[in-house]
This record gives sequence, C-alpha cells and structure tokens, in this order.
Amino acid sequence: MRRNTNVALVCLGLLLGTASCDSFLTGNKLSENPNLPTIATIQPLFVGIQAGQFAFQEGTVAMMMCEWVQACAGGNGRFVQQAAQYVFNETSNIGANGGDWLTAYGGGGLIDIKTIEALALGASDSTWLGIAEIWDAFTIGTITDMWGDVPYSEIGTARQPVLDNQMTLYANIQTLLDNAIRHLSSGVGAGPEARDLVFANLWATSGVAAQRAVWIRIAWTLKARYFMHTAESLGTPAYTAAIAAALNGISDQTGDGDFRSFHTTKNSERNMWAQFQSSSGFGTDLEAGKALTDYMNARNDPRRPDYFCPNAGGGYGGDDYNTVVDPDSISLFECQPARFADNARIPYATYAENELILAEAYSATGNDALAQTHLNNAYATVPGLASSATGVTGTALLDSIMLEKWVALFQNIETINDYRRTCIPNLTPSTNSQGFANIPGRLFYPQTERNANQNIPDPSVQLTTHAFRNRADVAACTNSAVP
Repeated sequence: MRRNTNVALVCLGLLLGTASCDSFLTGNKLSENPNLPTIATIQPLFVGIQAGQFAFQEGTVAMMMCEWVQACAGGNGRFVQQAAQYVFNETSNIGANGGDWLTAYGGGGLIDIKTIEALALGASDSTWLGIAEIWDAFTIGTITDMWGDVPYSEIGTARQPVLDNQMTLYANIQTLLDNAIRHLSSGVGAGPEARDLVFANLWATSGVAAQRAVWIRIAWTLKARYFMHTAESLGTPAYTAAIAAALNGISDQTGDGDFRSFHTTKNSERNMWAQFQSSSGFGTDLEAGKALTDYMNARNDPRRPDYFCPNAGGGYGGDDYNTVVDPDSISLFECQPARFADNARIPYATYAENELILAEAYSATGNDALAQTHLNNAYATVPGLASSATGVTGTALLDSIMLEKWVALFQNIETINDYRRTCIPNLTPSTNSQGFANIPGRLFYPQTERNANQNIPDPSVQLTTHAFRNRADVAACTNSAVP
C-alpha cells in the first residue's frame, strides 16, 4: 500500500486528469491559529479527508455500482459502457484502479483520518474525535463492501499490511461507531465548527450541541446499515440489532439531518457527477439504466426529472444491452438534472434510508405492520409519490421496500449491498464478454497494491475464492458462476 500522510484532495476530475480540487483548502474554512499547533494541523487535514471521501463516494466506483444495479448505463463503447458490461480487472481504469484505492486509503483517506483521530485525542477534543470516528467507520465500511477482506488494522504501521477478515471489520465498525456516540455524547470539545463541510450551516445557526446531536443520529443509522450488511450471514440477530440502532437513527423528515456531501458551483468544488459530465471528456457516455427508468415510469415516479434528462420524445428511458431499443428513447445526460447540478449534495445516509432499514428488518423478522409503517414514512418524503404499503404483506412487502430503497438511494454505493443481500430488484445481468453469468460480487484489488503488498492474492485466486463474492455474501444473486 502506498503510504502518504499529506493532504491530497482527489476529486473525480483529478482522477481523470481534468481538474483540481485546491479551492476546498482556501478561504475562511482554514483560518489557523499558530498558538494552537494541534488544531492548526487538524483543520486542513479534516477538510482534506472530507473532500477526498466526497470524491471516493461519488467517483468511478459509485458510477460503476450505479451501472451494476442498472440505475445507470453507458454507451459509445468506451470505459463507461465497459463498466456496465463487467469489463474490469486489476489494471482497469474503472472500479479497481489505483486511484480509487488511493483516494480511500492515502492522502484524504484512512491514513489521514487516523491522524485526525490521534490529533483530536491529543487535543482532548471528543467532538472532533467522534466525528472523525464516524468518517473512519464510513470509509472502511465502503472499502470492505467493495473489496471484501482489506487492510485496516496495520495501515500506517506495516509496509505490507495484512488483509483483515471482512466480518471482523464489520465488528470493528460497530466499535468505532459506539465510540463515536460516546465521545460526541460527552459534550467535550469545540469540534470542527465551520470546517465540518456537511453541517457547517447547522453549526453557524445552532451551535456545537446541535452539530453533535445530528452526528450521533448519523452514527446510529450507519450502525444499522452495517448490521444489515451481516444479515445474510447472521440472520435474525443482525436484523434485531439493526432495528435497535435505527430506532435511534436519523429522525428528521425534512432532510436537514441527512449525511450529504458538500459542493459549490466553484469549478473544483462541484458535484463529482457534474464534473464527470462536463469536464472528463466521457460525459456523453453515461446513460439512464433501463431497469430503473422502466420501474419509475410504471409508477409515474416524480423523481424522474431530478435523476435523468428527458429523451428525444420528452419521456424517460434507459439502456440495458439486452434489449434492442430506439436510441431516441434513451435518456442521456445532456442536461443537468437536480442530482447532477454543480452544487448538488449527494446523500450518503438519510432519513429515508433509516426508515427503509427499519422496514426491511421488521419485514425479515415477521412484523409486517411496523414494516408497512416505516415504508410509508419513506414514501412520505417524496412529494407527489402515489404509493402506499397499506395491505401489502410478506414477500410483496419486502419487494416494495427494496424497490423503494433502490430508487431512493440513486447514485449511492449502498444500492449494490442491498441487491447482493436481497436480489431485489430482479435484474438480468448485462450482456458481457467476460464470462459473468451473474452481476459481479466485488471488485478486484488494484495491481498497484498487489505489486506493493504480498498479502494481496493473484486475480485468479480472487476469482475462485468464495465464488468472487465477499464473506458476508452467502450465495444469492451475485456471481455464483464466475469466469
């Protein structure tokens, strides 16, 4: 693993060689007090890890997962279309590339997050420490979701860190989040104040106590999410733990308590999806996915214009490579829908997700009545959505829950985890030349990491280990047959 403790703001444009992100480090956010050296050091580092993780959560991995769950598609035969058709390996420029891995681990990634935690502890600032621990849990959670067993316990201390067992990592995530809740509940420390890019406005209007409270809610929702990631393997205990956590999770129906990225209209601070569309040279390649647009069309979903551009006929349609469609019926991203606006804040963990976790977990444990209640709560966050869970039970209820989550979490990496656990929606794998009979279960480790770390197995070994799925994935819909 490349070890780099410098701040490196890696945005999508930088990954593709088209832009920089330097302006995140300018302005009043970084007014440093030389008389407080620890705080002066932590300030730019914390802004850097936020910018770096915005890039990771909205970069090529997110685009690839959007395609794998068929909410997005790609055309023109270049890497965007190849990503949707499972053309990827340890050296590819999609998904498994060294840039994604470095953004997660290097400057602006886990190594810097660990440095922030140490600085916050040294400064006795439990508020800053708790928020950093949430970023730590969120980042390693995403990494292990995408790559399975990954380095964590030895990062920053070993030249060739071991790969930690994914189930151990999920347990570590729960400990991190428990510690974060405890530290934030202590009320000690000023924390990042306006340098918390997610909740700077909340801090400015309501102060540090409100800032702590909203992060505590987010920690509980993330606990619920990662309990769900073990549910296929652990069953009822995981669902029960997820319910207990989510009942303390994000509860603000307005969205003001949601964990969202921060972007502005400044060129290098834009939404990463917007940067890709307008600055990468590949923006014309991304298309709407047929599975998602068909479902949203069938229910006349009011979110369509927020997600997609109209097609030539003024409607919405997508591509899936398995069906011959009129090109004019496909929605290309030739405009900027609300979720692709320069300053659009992409949701990472939300009230709607929290309600849908509760709905799924109650459904899985046989409480249809409460599952209906929480599904209806999620529906209620979408003005004009004419859907109700009343009278829906059993398998049909679970189907409704997961389909709503598929729509609500558009652009969010979490959608692939929901699909791997439930096989909902019922997707037909993309036509591909790679030999994948099912949607792939994980990503390859990048070759740059394998070259530097003898603990990374050869790609052929990766393919034949656990049928190229993660440990938490028992079987189900992802890649029981592999090349």
